[in-house]
Formats: sequence, structure tokens, C-alpha cells
Amino acid sequence: MTTAPESQPASLQSWRIDADALRAALPQALQAWTLDLVEETGSTNADLTQACRQAPWSDAGTLRLAYRQTAGRGRQGRPWQGQAGLTFSVALPLALSPSRLSGLSLGVGLALAQALGDVEAALGARVGLKWPNDLQIDGRKLAGILIEAVPAGPQRVWAVIGIGLNLVRDAQMEVALGRELAGVAEAMPGFDAQRDATRLLAAVLARLGAMRDAFVAHGFAPMAAEWSARDAYRDQPVRLLHDGQVLAEGMARGVDGEGHLLLETPAGLERITSGELSLRPAGGAA
Repeated sequence: MTTAPESQPASLQSWRIDADALRAALPQALQAWTLDLVEETGSTNADLTQACRQAPWSDAGTLRLAYRQTAGRGRQGRPWQGQAGLTFSVALPLALSPSRLSGLSLGVGLALAQALGDVEAALGARVGLKWPNDLQIDGRKLAGILIEAVPAGPQRVWAVIGIGLNLVRDAQMEVALGRELAGVAEAMPGFDAQRDATRLLAAVLARLGAMRDAFVAHGFAPMAAEWSARDAYRDQPVRLLHDGQVLAEGMARGVDGEGHLLLETPAGLERITSGELSLRPAGGAA
């Protein structure tokens, strides 16, 4: 059933993160992180990517959140502004070589889904993961993730992680994209942007910090089973597209320990790397 986008509260555009409350809510391990909140920028990912190229190595992460991004972008260079949600980037220092980042985007997606459940169990229960880097509610996009790697020497790399999380459904963006979106508000009883945006962000940062430590120690493999359990398309027929062209079809069977999509085809079980592929349900355009 198609539902009309909920109206955006009048206070939505004036909500702000409470910096003091955000800092106080972070676990001790994240107290050294830099928290940078700005009204407007071109792209938080671009800002942090440039900063990481120039900054000395540190074990502490950096958050950069903008209430408006004028040159934000998603996968495959798509424009990304997301003014009806949290749009931010996190620079995570990883004591790894860039060649060991396989599955990181899936680990980030899992951490984001877990954080939503930490804030509101009913919200977390409705969130599904879409390979390789989206979160959904009922097949509608709730959040997107974009990761860029900045090498910083032997066995050192900054992962600059851009996240756009819809707080409400953005009617204008739905028209621009030609598809329905999802928002936190529809699955979080009593949602209040002024209060809950800070809670959501704190939970996300806490989960990202924990995921970073686990990923550095063991990679994505220990997370694969939980990711697959949350897979929105597991055991469903799907198509893989590149530039609008169908490259493969089959049954989605979760992911392996390196974050490869397991696709069951007539030729057998294939392991698909993400690259610039897009996954779609076989019978639609979600």
C-alpha cells in the first residue's frame, strides 16, 4: 500500500545537535574524538578527506556534521543533500593497509542499524540492510553510506565515512528521485527532532567506534552472520545492475566473510564484489 509522506514538523529545519549532550553521551573510548558541527559546507566527506591528507596520524576519530551540504554526493557521484536528516561524515583511523578494507561498508551499515535499535527497539526491528551500503524500511531507503579511503602510511588508513540518515520522509527528494523514501519518524513513537537527533547521533558514533575496534582486530568476517540475518533481500530474487544494465540475476543468499554478496545462479553460487553495482529486487525498481 502506498502511503503519503508525513508532513515535516515546523521545527525540523531549526533542530540542532546539542554538542554538550552529545559529548556526554559518548563512551569513554570516544571522548578524545573531534566533534565538528557546522551550518553549511560543500561536502563533509570532501572536508574530512582533505583534512586527513594533511593531519598527523591520531587514534581518535573525527565527526563533521553539516545541517546543509551544497555539494554532497552519494555512490556513483549522485547528488546528496539530505536536508531532512542527519548528514555527516566520520573519519575513522584504521591501523590496516587499504587492501584489508573489504566488507567495511557492510560493517558500517550493521553498526548504523544496531545504533537505531539502541535508541528505539521498534525502529531497529524495522530496519533492513541492502547490499552493499543502504538501510531500508519496507523497501524504502532510510540511509546511505559512502566510504573513501585516505592512505596515511604503512598499515595506516583513514576511512572517511559519509552517512545520510533520513529523519523524516523528504517529499521534494522523493519527487526528484522518483521513488519513496523512509524516515526515522515513522518507526519511532513520539519522535522529536530536537531531542532525538542528538540521541541518534551519539548512538551511531558509539557503535562506529566499537565496530572500528572489531574490524581492525578481526575484519568483517565475525559480523557477516548478523549482517546476513538483517539482509532485506536474503532468499529473494534480485538483479545486479551497472549503469542501468542488468549484469546478473539470481537468489540473494547473504554475504560472506569479506562482504561479497552470495548470489545463487543457474551456474552455481557466485561471490559478487561491490564495485559500482546496484542491487534491485528482480520484480521491481526499489
